[in-house]
Amino acid sequence: MLRWSRMSEHDGSQSGDTRGDADTTLMGVAPPKIESAPSPLRSPVFVRSGTSIVDVESPPVSRTALPSPSPRASAADSDAAVQLGATRERTTQGQLALRYIQAHPALWMLLTPGLIAVSAIALLHATGSRHATSPVRVPAAPSSVAAAPSAMVVADRPSANELKLANARSDALRASAQAVRSKIEANPALGKDPALQSELLRLADDARTSNDALAAMAALEAPIGADLLYEVWTRTAVRSDATDLARALVYSADVRAKASPALGVALELRSAETCEQFKAALPKALKDGDRRAVSPLVKLSSKRGCGPKKSADCYACLREPSDELKATISAAKSRRAPSYGEQ
Repeated sequence: MLRWSRMSEHDGSQSGDTRGDADTTLMGVAPPKIESAPSPLRSPVFVRSGTSIVDVESPPVSRTALPSPSPRASAADSDAAVQLGATRERTTQGQLALRYIQAHPALWMLLTPGLIAVSAIALLHATGSRHATSPVRVPAAPSSVAAAPSAMVVADRPSANELKLANARSDALRASAQAVRSKIEANPALGKDPALQSELLRLADDARTSNDALAAMAALEAPIGADLLYEVWTRTAVRSDATDLARALVYSADVRAKASPALGVALELRSAETCEQFKAALPKALKDGDRRAVSPLVKLSSKRGCGPKKSADCYACLREPSDELKATISAAKSRRAPSYGEQ
C-alpha cells in the first residue's frame, strides 16, 4: 500500500495534472483540514501495513532522578498497612455485629443483663479472693501510745487525799442533815421558817442526806410537813428512792392526818382506782381542791382507754351530769397551791 501511494504521487507529478484533494480520495470528497501546531514533544507516527499500533517512545528517565526507597520506610509502611488492615477488619466485624443486634433487638435485651451479672460476679469473686489471700498487716503501736491508756486510767483514779476529802465532805453533809432533823424534832414549829424549808428541800435532793431531810419534814407540824413531802414526791417525773420514800411518808397515818383539806383531795384523787372512787372525790375537789388536784382531774376527761381494744370509756359514771367534771376542774384551777422556801 505504501508503494502504491508513492507511485500514484509520482505519476501525477510527471503528468503535470493539477488535481484537488477530492480527486485523490475514493469517494471524491475532500477530507477536513486539521491545523495543529507542531509539538516538539510528539514523536512521528509510522503506519505499517496490516497494523494500527501507535508506537510512542517516551524520553528516557535517568536513574538518579528517581528516589531510592528507604528500607526503614518500607518496613514502617508495611506495619502501618498491617495495622490499617486489622483496624478495617475489626471495624467490619463491629459493623456486622451492630447490624445483627439491630436486626434482633430481643436477643441483646436478654443477653445484656446476664452478661452484666456474670461480670459483676466475676469481679466480686476476684476481689474476695484477693482480699482473702493478701495478709492483713497491723502496724505495731508505739510504746508511748500503748502506755497512754494505762496512764489515763491512773490519772482518772482519785488519789488517797481526794478520797479522804470526799468522805469528809459527805460526813459533814450527813452531820448537818442530822442536826437539822434533831432540831425540828425538838421543835416542830421551826418549819414555818422559809429558810429552813429551802434547806430541807435542798437536802432532800441529795441522796446522802435525803433520808434525814424527809424524816425532818414528817416531824413538822401541820400542814407544812405533809405539803413539803408532797412537793418532793410530785415536782419531778424522775422516780428515785427519795420520791418513793416521800410518797410512803405522806400516805402514812401520822402525816396523812396532818394534811390540809386541799392536799387531802389531791391525795384521794391520786390513790383512787375505780370510777366510783373518783365520783365520790369530785364534791370534795369542787369545794376544797387547789391546783394540785388539776392533773388527776384532767385525766378523767378522757373517754378512751378501757376494754379489749382500749376504746371504751373508763369513767363513764362521771358523764352525768355532764358539766360536773368540767366545773370541778375550773374550781381547782382557781385556787393556788401553797409555796414553800425563800420568797
